[in-house]
Amino acid sequence: MLIETDISRRRYQQIADRLADHIRTADMAAGDRLPSERDLASSFDVSRQTVREALIALEVAGVVEIRLGSGIYVKAPGATAATIVYEDAPGPLEILEARRTIERETAALAAQRISNEELQQLQVLLRLMEQSAAQQQTEEAEAHDGRFHIAVAKASRNSALASTVNWLWALRVKSDISRYFHQKVRARGSQPDIDDHLRVFEALARHNREAARDAMHDHIERVYQEFSEFSLE
Repeated sequence: MLIETDISRRRYQQIADRLADHIRTADMAAGDRLPSERDLASSFDVSRQTVREALIALEVAGVVEIRLGSGIYVKAPGATAATIVYEDAPGPLEILEARRTIERETAALAAQRISNEELQQLQVLLRLMEQSAAQQQTEEAEAHDGRFHIAVAKASRNSALASTVNWLWALRVKSDISRYFHQKVRARGSQPDIDDHLRVFEALARHNREAARDAMHDHIERVYQEFSEFSLE
């Protein structure tokens, strides 16, 4: 079943609309379980990533309830596409795709231009990330993570790039869907994230342009792949 192209709505929003209409027209009741993520992706002829984003959007809107390890259940069966209000932000994979493209080159420039004072600032942020992770303070760890990336962007000495990275992080913070994904991925363990940031820092400290580019690319690519493989079931 192919989805008609509608450039005014993001793909996951189109699927969320169709899911809400399916719940209503199929006379599903509160507490009924939806088909599996895989089956929904097959029915709507879209990727499982798109289905995940659609389901999380519906949970944010109060239409469904996601119970990790159990499934997705109907919460408000009477909702229609016309009554659902979506956030005005790209999905998490779109944001990560943009960050992967931009931040790797920003890190390469920063490796050439970063000062000792800025390196010390990054070292402090790394310690704060480690402390927050050890104390399971997810929100604090997320905040320090963002400050680290924005500090790297500022060290590039390119105000256009720094502004773009700052804007992308603002989008991530604004998006309920992005926050949901990041929190669930981080809940699996923060050490891979800390190791990635340490590798970026070490490349910057050596002023190694290629190593900094590769470290930042590999970090964001790892998160992208974790999001792609993440299951709500």
